[in-house]
Amino acid sequence: MHQTPGYQQPYDPPQQQWHQQAPQPQPHTPMQPPTPTPPTPPPPASRRKSGSKAPLLIVIAIVVVAAAVGAFFFLTGGEDPAPQAKPAKSGAARTAEALPTPSPGQRAVYLETLRAISPELAEDEDQAIRQAGLVCQRVLKPEDGGMSLPQFTVAELSKGGASINRVQAFKVIIAVKVWCKP
Repeated sequence: MHQTPGYQQPYDPPQQQWHQQAPQPQPHTPMQPPTPTPPTPPPPASRRKSGSKAPLLIVIAIVVVAAAVGAFFFLTGGEDPAPQAKPAKSGAARTAEALPTPSPGQRAVYLETLRAISPELAEDEDQAIRQAGLVCQRVLKPEDGGMSLPQFTVAELSKGGASINRVQAFKVIIAVKVWCKP
């Protein structure tokens, strides 16, 4: 090797396998001004016309209609709505329906039972039989919800001058069931 006078070669230790050699510095070059980067291109233009929202509104309308139909079927179980219930009839109109009526002998026993419970209940015999017919109707066709049969009997027979309690109502119901059969 050729050596220059006064120049010493740097010490280079032997390389071992597990050491990595440090990166060599690059030779010094004068600073160059950075090259300008090209400007970023504008975003691509939308393919749909501006102001054209009709397709979006149609899709939204279809989704809303489908949701409403689905909710209807979910809430109703997919069946047609039940026919309209008949309005409640007044006491006089209800007795016009075909209900069992007591025979003359049953009528006399029923009125005697009413007199034993409370004499005021049998003062007007025709009204007492009409009220018994309403109780009979509730016995044969119980209504869902509302009052129980004893509550209904108390309310119905307490109209006018008479007043009965729940125990007396049970006695009236038993007396009505003697002749009130389908």
